[in-house]
Amino acid sequence: MKGRTPPGLGTRLVALACYLAALAGLSAWAGFVLLLGLDLLPTRAALPEPWPWVVDLAWLVIFAVQHSGMARTSFKNRWTRWLPPRLERSVYAALSGLLLLGLTLTWQPLDGAAIWRGPTWLVAVPLTAGLCLTLVNLRFDHLGLFGVRQAWDNSDEPSPERLWVLGVYRYIRHPLMACMLVFLWAQPVMAPTLAVLAGGLTLYIGIGIVLEERDLLRRFGPAYAEYRRQVPALVPWRRPASPGVYPEVR
Repeated sequence: MKGRTPPGLGTRLVALACYLAALAGLSAWAGFVLLLGLDLLPTRAALPEPWPWVVDLAWLVIFAVQHSGMARTSFKNRWTRWLPPRLERSVYAALSGLLLLGLTLTWQPLDGAAIWRGPTWLVAVPLTAGLCLTLVNLRFDHLGLFGVRQAWDNSDEPSPERLWVLGVYRYIRHPLMACMLVFLWAQPVMAPTLAVLAGGLTLYIGIGIVLEERDLLRRFGPAYAEYRRQVPALVPWRRPASPGVYPEVR
């Protein structure tokens, strides 16, 4: 069987550029949410009704379609017919980051009273959630998630995919999504502008988890079915699962 072509300098530079674009978009979006949650975002000139709703909901739909649609195996198989497979994850991460950046720069303010207003110190909760999200990401293949590892790997064949039941994944199946939900909803001030963003992304996260788990069941079969039976999705309320890696590393 013919192996993969070793990565050239161009491939590696493209992957790095995509990585930076993804981080820029994610960082801008996180700062935007925090400023909204602290009620510190400078006032923007609002579009006449109903255009703020049209713009905001359009961004949510576009992001959901891109982020979830491009993650499906069927799309990847078509996508990599003309895109180098080593760059598939990099381009996906970059497009997600650019969409988050566009959303951040053009998200429209919505009128209405805040759902709640708490003390400023409550921002420690979403900051802790953001820190936990970062730590989990760094612990479990951060560079692979953003496509850098794939583009810089010199091996002829891609690394086999494995189901890692280690660390926080012994307690919940989707720790990144759990941290994201806390980051969105535990803000000191929840005004309509933030509530629509948080609500739309929460709906997307729910749908995304269903689609992702369907793919994982196809990929890992009975191993993932048993893992899903033992470990809750988002809230750790059961005894942690035994650590393991599937298929087993020999």
